[in-house]
Amino acid sequence: MKLNVFDAFSGCGGLSLGLEQAGFKVLWANENWGPAAETYRKNHNSTQVFETDAQELMKSFLNNDNQLPHPGDVDLLVGGPPCQGFSSYNIYSKPDDPRNSLVETFFDFANYLKPRYVLMENVPGMLSMDDGKVIKNIFKTFNEIGYDVRLNILQAGYYGLPQNRWRVFIFCAKRGLTIPNYPEPECSFIRTTIFGATKFKENVIKAPNESNLFWDLKPMTTVGDAIKDLPLIVNGNNNELFQYQTSQSTNYQKLMKGKCKRIYDHVCANKGPKIMERIQLIPKKKKAGWHDLPDHLKPKNLVRTGSKGYENRFGRLYWDGIFNTILTEANPYWGRVIHPEQDRVISVRESARAQGIPDKIHFSGRISDKYKQVGNAVPPPLSKAIGKEIIKAYHADSSRKN
Repeated sequence: MKLNVFDAFSGCGGLSLGLEQAGFKVLWANENWGPAAETYRKNHNSTQVFETDAQELMKSFLNNDNQLPHPGDVDLLVGGPPCQGFSSYNIYSKPDDPRNSLVETFFDFANYLKPRYVLMENVPGMLSMDDGKVIKNIFKTFNEIGYDVRLNILQAGYYGLPQNRWRVFIFCAKRGLTIPNYPEPECSFIRTTIFGATKFKENVIKAPNESNLFWDLKPMTTVGDAIKDLPLIVNGNNNELFQYQTSQSTNYQKLMKGKCKRIYDHVCANKGPKIMERIQLIPKKKKAGWHDLPDHLKPKNLVRTGSKGYENRFGRLYWDGIFNTILTEANPYWGRVIHPEQDRVISVRESARAQGIPDKIHFSGRISDKYKQVGNAVPPPLSKAIGKEIIKAYHADSSRKN
């Protein structure tokens, strides 16, 4: 039996895709932003996709819209609602309160649908909101509507990604059911800093010491493992379609290619003359960045703040390294996004590879829309690992009943 999923804030579908790979059926999804909804729709043929504001969707639930799932239909509710409108002082009241934030609307979905499990995803920054009180209030609210809760902070790199990406996951199980465990780290990865998690150190999942003889971690995935097979392109390339020109030499490349015959979305942002002058002068060497530029081209704001903590700005990637956290724009001011050998920023497809999004996923919208969709996505390999743990919890409960 496959468990049914409702993805309430689906984006382009990274979380859904990983859950499908783990063995779930994602039957319903909602995404309010048109380009992401269109991407989801064309890549998930068996999912009913709603494209509306989450609060409006909740009103449709309350009006018993027959297109929507009913209480008992959903086994797993997932989503990453933005937390900006939610604080520890908000009082969770009723579903039709127009003041409700999207986090509260997510509670509404859970309270109405009563799924077995709920999975909530967000960035580590939510941990420090209102001095940690936001997390306490989220726990309190889930408890009040009948769920036991746990929180873990997971590094995507431990699950096969060539990327430094910390994310917060809140696991909920209906009271009386087993709360899913976090997935154990599978791969080696470098040590990286988590900003904003000071009060939640015990919730950070780390790989075991490499001297542990009972834990056989796979090797770390690198930039080269992920994208070295992709063809050469130039700054601002908008040619959507390429043939694979070389055979895939790593397991990760083969996994990303799958059965695809052509490469889609190997397009990149068009950077202006000043930025391109800087990019062309960044050496093709390990850890090169803005500090390697001649003085007259060093960004003044970075010169003022100094190099500490900003060494990745205008950084060039290197083949045996990793990607910085993939963001919603390939902006050299934000981090290390310059190709290891080519004078351009990484393409949409290269960003997708860094996120573990397979080549079969084609993105809709403008180039800027595509970068944004990729940057906002939950990496499928990470959500697949999480999904397997939820299925384990379900089977554990089922075996006890039998």
